[in-house]
Amino acid sequence: MVFGMGVDRAVPFGYRCWWLAVTAPDAATAADVLGLIRRKRATWAHGVELAHGGAVFVAPPIGPWVLVPGRGLPDASSPGFLEWVVGLSARLGHVQFFQTHRFTGTCAWVLAAGGRVRRAYHFDGAGVPLFEGEVTVDETALGVGTRPESDDDESWWDTVPGEDDVLALARRWSVDPMTIEGVATDGDGITGRLRH
Repeated sequence: MVFGMGVDRAVPFGYRCWWLAVTAPDAATAADVLGLIRRKRATWAHGVELAHGGAVFVAPPIGPWVLVPGRGLPDASSPGFLEWVVGLSARLGHVQFFQTHRFTGTCAWVLAAGGRVRRAYHFDGAGVPLFEGEVTVDETALGVGTRPESDDDESWWDTVPGEDDVLALARRWSVDPMTIEGVATDGDGITGRLRH
């Protein structure tokens, strides 16, 4: 199937997924910075399908944001994960990472700008192995993103996020990918794999 450079319609994603929201002028620029290999042009529908299967899909921009879903992205528990995000933000400016998985209870988000992590949070279903930066106003408004003040403090369990919290935070920071269905975008996206 040959894909053209016409208008395509966005397809929602977000549950049991991880994705980036980055500031980039187009999908090709974001794909270059990501170091995507084995690239192919793809429509939103095909790209999101491949992303759920282990590839990375760099979508056409929605406003200033390029969304990059894919199970081929590193997850928040990967060695060198924060350094990878910092490297992306040094080249792209604003980089956000989100991760959800309802069966394991995993939720994560990172906000980086100008080569610096401003906020990073990861709940792995049992605890908070990643907690950097100050809790943001948006996390406070949603009632998520804290951790215990001491080993005896169990109140943080009341602020454990779920998938809908991650999507709500994405909406406050950039784009909730579950609300983009039918949004018109120019051109195709790009699928591929990250160089490991």
